[in-house]
Order: sequence, then C-alpha cells, then structure tokens
Amino acid sequence: MILDLNYIIFSSLIIACLLLLYIYKEKIFKIKSKDNEAFSLFLKDLKFYMLQHHPKIDIDYRIVEKTKNEEDMELRQTLIIESVIKQFFNFPYQNETQASIPREKLWINYEEKSKSNPKYPSDWALRKEFAWKRDNKNCNRCGNEINIDEAYTSFVKEINDGGGYNLENIMTLCVNCNKIVNSKNPNTTISSLDLNDKLMNFIK
Repeated sequence: MILDLNYIIFSSLIIACLLLLYIYKEKIFKIKSKDNEAFSLFLKDLKFYMLQHHPKIDIDYRIVEKTKNEEDMELRQTLIIESVIKQFFNFPYQNETQASIPREKLWINYEEKSKSNPKYPSDWALRKEFAWKRDNKNCNRCGNEINIDEAYTSFVKEINDGGGYNLENIMTLCVNCNKIVNSKNPNTTISSLDLNDKLMNFIK
C-alpha cells in the first residue's frame, strides 16, 4: 500500500514536471513565432521603403544573415538599420554631366550667364526649377521624390573649379543627399540624416 502511494506521488510529480515543461515550450514557441513574424514584417517594410523612396541606392541586405543568431530582436533590427544608413551614406555617386538641354528650351542670355562666376545668375530660380523638372522631380543621387522648395542643388564641376551655371552642370538633390555630398565629418553627417528617424520607426 505504501509502495503504491509512493508510486502515485512520484508519477504525479513526473507528470506535473512534464506538463510544466510542455506549457513552457509552447509559450516559448509562441514568442518565437511572434518575433519571427514581427521581424519578417520589419524587413519587408524596410525594403519596400528604401525601394520606393531611394530607388537609386543599391542596398546589400547580407547583414540580415549575419545577425540571425542575435536573440535581442530590437538590437538586430537596429544593426540592420545602421547598415542600411551607412550604405546610403557611402553609396558611390557619379557626378556625370547631364544630357544636353535642347536648344529651343534655352532663353535669352542663357549662355552668357552660364559662365563660371562667384555669384548666382539672376535667373537662378528658373534654372533650378528646370533642372528639377529634368530630373523628374527626383533627387539625382538617390531617386527620392522632392518638392521644388525642398530641392537643393549641386554641380558636376564645382563653380570654384571652373564649372558653370549651365543646366548640364546642375544637379538636384534631396536634403539627405545634399548633406552627404557636402559632408566634412561622416559620423556627424550620418547621425544628422532624417533617414535615421524614419527607419527607426520600423522597429517592432
């Protein structure tokens, strides 16, 4: 009788332990599944955003594989975003001269006012708008769509180096790419990009 009682107690303890182990396993599995789903959505949103807003920047997402063993999901997502932003900053920008503007599109005194000069020509606003429209209202470097009042300009050949104000020498840039092109301190520039805040919003 005592043996039977001990057997029952011992069996009950084993069953209780197995039951707790099963519940724990199921709970961990659900958390893992939820984390995997959240990460998949994060990665999908991130890739879609970069492709939609910065189509000219070719992003390498090998960082996803490199961080697969990182258990802290927020840390992993942060590392991926940091990689994307660094690639955005370091993406090689070939400042090639634009295709020639059709002669009938030019206006009086255009050529005379296009010569290298420390001062902007009097029709600079018109030239800036023309270059913006020529670039399909997109940033020449990353492809981001921008409004004319948010557009910055740069030059294929700098004015100080003998470049002119002719339309072929004018490039349209978004605020982020303008900071990058004129960057003197990479770390400071990277931290100042509003792309940081936009991408960090994707962390789930």
